[in-house]
Amino acid sequence: MLSSLLEKITGKDDLERVACKEDPQKLNVYLQTRRLLFPKRPRRMLDANEFTQEELLALLEEDARELASDERELWILDVDGQKRLPAFSSEKKLQTFAARVSQDLNKVFGAGYVEVLMSDVVQGADVDFIDLNLFSERSWEIGVR
Repeated sequence: MLSSLLEKITGKDDLERVACKEDPQKLNVYLQTRRLLFPKRPRRMLDANEFTQEELLALLEEDARELASDERELWILDVDGQKRLPAFSSEKKLQTFAARVSQDLNKVFGAGYVEVLMSDVVQGADVDFIDLNLFSERSWEIGVR
């Protein structure tokens, strides 16, 4: 309750309030207990112009069900030769990312995610950086290696 009230007042969620202090040690300690949302790699990217609205909706619903039910791989982005894993503090931030990617690529896709601690993901993923709240008003880059 207090957390949502603070978010309405400050415009920042709990994780953003910690990250804004620009204290890597405090952020690292906080991230040991704060679960994040990591997007799963989309099953496919679709050109919306190639389908009727009903066909597209059916395909996206099918993809969303599959993404929710299995352990698909995380969506690791390759940017300038660096492996970057987006992570989000809320579904709203994740939706902002998905909408931006969809718009930039002019494709639509079913979106899915896993909610886990960053330490659990870093141990099993080959990434250089975690991009926290990518494409949001404020984002952070966390070096992994």
